[in-house]
Amino acid sequence: MSTMFLKSIILVYLCLGFSKGVVYDYFTGKPVSEEQWSTYEELGVADTCTIDIKPCDENERSRVDGSCNNLNSPARGTYFSPLVRVLPPIYYNGYFARKAVSGNELPLARKVRVDLLKQGNSNHPLFNQNVPGFFVFVSNDVGSFHDVKNMIGATNYCCVKEHMNDYACTPNIIPDDDPVHMFSNIRCMNSTRPLTYQDYNCTNEPVPAPIKQATTQFDNSQIYNTNNKGDKAIRSFQKGQLAVEEEDGKLFPPNGPNVTCINNVGNETRCFENYINALMSISLFTIWFVRHHNYIASQLAEVNPCWDDDMLFGAARDINIAFTQQIHLYEWMVALQGRENLIKAGVITADGGFRDLYDKNNYPQVTLEYDFAIRWFHLTQPSRAKLYDKNGTHITDYPIVNATFRPGLLAKDNNMEYFAQSTFRAPCSHADGSIEADLANNGAPGVQLSIDIPAGDVNKGRNLGIRPYIDYVKHFLGLNITSFEDLAELIPNDKLLIMQDLYEDVRDIDLIAGLWVEKKMEGGHMPLLLAKIINENVLRSIRSDRHWYERPNRPFAFNLAQLLEIRKANLASLLCNVGDGIIQIPKQAFLNISPLNPLVSCNEIPNIDYSAWSDPSCNSNTI
Repeated sequence: MSTMFLKSIILVYLCLGFSKGVVYDYFTGKPVSEEQWSTYEELGVADTCTIDIKPCDENERSRVDGSCNNLNSPARGTYFSPLVRVLPPIYYNGYFARKAVSGNELPLARKVRVDLLKQGNSNHPLFNQNVPGFFVFVSNDVGSFHDVKNMIGATNYCCVKEHMNDYACTPNIIPDDDPVHMFSNIRCMNSTRPLTYQDYNCTNEPVPAPIKQATTQFDNSQIYNTNNKGDKAIRSFQKGQLAVEEEDGKLFPPNGPNVTCINNVGNETRCFENYINALMSISLFTIWFVRHHNYIASQLAEVNPCWDDDMLFGAARDINIAFTQQIHLYEWMVALQGRENLIKAGVITADGGFRDLYDKNNYPQVTLEYDFAIRWFHLTQPSRAKLYDKNGTHITDYPIVNATFRPGLLAKDNNMEYFAQSTFRAPCSHADGSIEADLANNGAPGVQLSIDIPAGDVNKGRNLGIRPYIDYVKHFLGLNITSFEDLAELIPNDKLLIMQDLYEDVRDIDLIAGLWVEKKMEGGHMPLLLAKIINENVLRSIRSDRHWYERPNRPFAFNLAQLLEIRKANLASLLCNVGDGIIQIPKQAFLNISPLNPLVSCNEIPNIDYSAWSDPSCNSNTI
């Protein structure tokens, strides 16, 4: 019997559902053909480029891998589903970064950053460090840090002369007159080309398609399906709980022998086996939401003693996801964009009841523009955490970048308490045309000699094929820009003059550069174009997610009493319930402490009443 014949039998066997399910192609979202399967096997990427999906059940809970969210296209929404573009890409010669419309090179990314964003500290008068911290956690739910890991790990040599022209490398060259490095020996910052499905041999389409390593929906995949390992890797299988370990009286996600936290020092051993070990804010919110899942499960077990582990886990996961998204849309987005703006945009509802925007013809998708444009929030990232104890006594300041890839720091001394206090006691940066020094020059200490994070964002946008700023202004705002003067409505005159010096033509302006200097929206605190890009993607998620928590017509839907309890979700209650040493907190935990937003006791923070989930069958006489 020939090898090809055996492969054919195996493929038919799979696609008929006699194994675990049907084999789908990640990139196309369609069942794998015999020819495609053979190609993938010959390339050794069958496991990478395909997913075996068990038959869908329209009445089941949402799956942690994102499959079967859309019953007509079960593979859409899964971990490796591709990003989609709002606008077609623009490249030079197929896949190289675009040039200016004149054919000349665009200004160096570092020069764009230096000219438009001045180095310095500027505290936000309204928002605290939870604003960028929570959002980087939430956005990681539908995006990934694979490019960062690639740049600092596998491809960290792009400033070595003999490698600068490698296909994988797109080094950030430093201008000779750079204000920081003109007298140093640093002439280049490491930067890499975004990894694509073409790099993984998952497609031979000519247009580069950047990979995504997260599920497509806002479903806390950074908690429940990190690195596509599924829930079996994280569960304790006891009373619906996630597995945790205790260290010095504090609960953390488990360590593992297969991970390395490159910046841990001394006796710092905490390094999460099944979660992301990256930015400090991600580590903090990961710990808190793991603990929060277990807090929810314990509350549900108390009111429903007859529920088994699977029922408790599924219900706790549903509530944890809903809790996160209630904070995301109704607290974080409201703070940044204004409640009335969001109601008008259809992102939130005004009455607090059910809403059902689901359309089965909308497949789950994340836009590349969303995944890229939210890098604007680098401007809000502070460089220093101000560490306080639970009584508000200032302990010390700590460089936040020094905690990157160093979760072991959190398990030592009272650091969990100190960093938690910093999130709501210290302001974030203002995004007023400045950038913190560490982000401008030292974005990956201990890993790279010098990294300018926002300059890297300019470079990244060009290599992703992101179209110029004015193209998105036309698409989202309806403005037809043909000259620099036409931008006067959006960009302050002083910044517009710098733009004219930097760019030969208004059609050359990078999207991220335009967002840096665009005026803030009316009634909000971010550029209007950025708000439109974010809202468009959030609405895509709501309309394409059959398990969206506000829907009444979904499997295991909340009843009205339960949804009204979910409406109580807020960041303050999360931190009071699972944070370390938090006894007081402002009710609006994204806003700086002030006379209008004073510290209050955690007893004054509204909390969810889990008796709303009480199952009458658990209290029957037969139990």
